[in-house]
Amino acid sequence: TDIERVEKEGLDREELAKRTAEAFLYQFIDTGRFHCDPHPGNLCVNAAGDLVLYDFGMVDQLKPNVRRGFKKFCYALFEGGPYVSELQLSARAKELVDAVEEMGVLARGADRIAVEQLARFFIRTFKDAQLGKKGKNIKTTLGAELQSLTEAQVFRFPSTFTFIFRAIASIDGIGKGLDPKYDLSKLAQPFVERLIDSERSSFSLAAEATGLNFKDINTAITTPRKIKYLEDTIRSIEQGTLKIRVRSLENEAALTRVAAQNKISTSFVLASLALNVALVAGRETARGIPQLVGVSAAALFAVRGLQALMSLAVADKKAARYAADKQFTDEPKESMY
Repeated sequence: TDIERVEKEGLDREELAKRTAEAFLYQFIDTGRFHCDPHPGNLCVNAAGDLVLYDFGMVDQLKPNVRRGFKKFCYALFEGGPYVSELQLSARAKELVDAVEEMGVLARGADRIAVEQLARFFIRTFKDAQLGKKGKNIKTTLGAELQSLTEAQVFRFPSTFTFIFRAIASIDGIGKGLDPKYDLSKLAQPFVERLIDSERSSFSLAAEATGLNFKDINTAITTPRKIKYLEDTIRSIEQGTLKIRVRSLENEAALTRVAAQNKISTSFVLASLALNVALVAGRETARGIPQLVGVSAAALFAVRGLQALMSLAVADKKAARYAADKQFTDEPKESMY
């Protein structure tokens, strides 16, 4: 962050920012072992322009499943550049959801359809940002799905991600100090594409020997796993252990609201009935015990009714925040080929 010294040494600030970003992208995505605390006191550059890291007391290593999932997540997000067709977008969304499942971020039993819709929106918004376009509002686009996922608390980040976010925040601050135009997402694009190309190049020898391209080899490798998945699915159907569930988030919300309204009505009716019983008991007997019991019961039912009324008001307020804009869903979608 000593900009004056950097310029005195004749170092390219923009290149330094780029190399800093790539150094940590390499740690996160390729090796899985990374420096957790790259603040300016632990990161410097020598006169030759080489990066120097200090203080390795905070170094973490991603678990194998997190490392694999994080790499797949980056590949699904960055592959193909900013231009993506709707068909490619659907495929990338499935890959991204598979990645977060493998990392353990997505809880088991989560509504995968809603998560994939969220992934589609996330990728499309990211691609639009790369093109300088303004993205849509998530609450007006995926209101019901977002509300359902938020209430179900399906996303659970491992503790390692705390260190990843901290490191990213630190290098982002350093990068912007060196280069005002610094953008980590733009710097990550060519880096991730190079990793994808390097992995694909490992198939070059097999491609030359067999005359098959990367897609053919990938299909040959992944087909047995897909067949095994289909076999397990069919067996589950035959055994009756597979249950197909069709969700309608709007209907679920409507039924929840009706149930709350019924609870409110029932509570206040019972409160009125208990209060009437207390008044009748007070006139027919001189003892105050029956009257006290009736008034207490009326108060209890009234409190339950007020609680249900407040819960309904909160639910309506939350639903209004996540209200879906139907006009958006009817708009023709852009396709980039």
